[in-house]
Amino acid sequence: MDGNQQEQRFVAAAADTELEIMATKIHELPVLPQVLVRLLQLDPASDDFFDEFGRLAKEDPGFAVKVIALANSAASAPAAPITTIKDALTRMGAQPIRSMVASLAVQRVFMPSKPNEIALWEHSVFAAFACAQIAEIVPSIEIDPAEAYLVGLLHDIGRFVMFEHAAPHLLEVDESNWSTADELIEADVAVYNYTHAELGYRACEHWRLPESICDVIQLHHMPVDSEIVPGSINAMLFCIQVADNLCLALLQREDFADISPEEREQIITSDVLKTDRNIKTLPPEMLTFHANKIHADGRDLLAGLGLT
Repeated sequence: MDGNQQEQRFVAAAADTELEIMATKIHELPVLPQVLVRLLQLDPASDDFFDEFGRLAKEDPGFAVKVIALANSAASAPAAPITTIKDALTRMGAQPIRSMVASLAVQRVFMPSKPNEIALWEHSVFAAFACAQIAEIVPSIEIDPAEAYLVGLLHDIGRFVMFEHAAPHLLEVDESNWSTADELIEADVAVYNYTHAELGYRACEHWRLPESICDVIQLHHMPVDSEIVPGSINAMLFCIQVADNLCLALLQREDFADISPEEREQIITSDVLKTDRNIKTLPPEMLTFHANKIHADGRDLLAGLGLT
């Protein structure tokens, strides 16, 4: 074995060791609150969704207060103050409520306090809405928007673990001035010797999330070279990668409201969709049209969570 091979094996072993050390920290994290887990398992399309949701929400007073507060927010603009879970559900609808449940479940475990942690939350919420919206407007890929939302929300969950247990290193990654998903992976490896996607996979396993979601979290930065088969993991990877690019290139820009539709479409074509296959699957003008809704929905939820 030559010197280069020995060095490569040493580096790989060191990376595995560091990942295992951080993975042990995952088991110190609280589990997702059981009431919220049961709420996430409810089917928004079910006839008894509202009744079951209302019954479960009463078991968690703090959550019930959050739901009512969001229903009374400026975005919902009710004609009269909403004071009950039932009225909040009627006002907001099944899918927005379910989205809030998922976000609250993660917020119970990871409460941001520093600017870079809040920025990570902002990115995750925008990615969640973007992923769900893409699933809705491209029905040919046959992805459930509710599952897409959860993938978008959790895709960077490994970074949440990092700021919980290795915050100084996470700050070092953020200060490396990365601006694309590929650059983030390079910064992860340079600082940690492993990636947030690998750590995120371990966290999702710890919470016993469906295997399909765990796999997407682990692979969400891997290039999708093959054709997008409807309902496949590649279809979900397409969703999250486009959503991730959209957040990094556009949605988190402070001048979002000032960007013209023409400029947005240009950014979406070159920096978000990037490839001919992606452009064929999701026309840039379609994603441009829906960008305002994604941005507005994300802002509304962030306000409801007290993060803006």
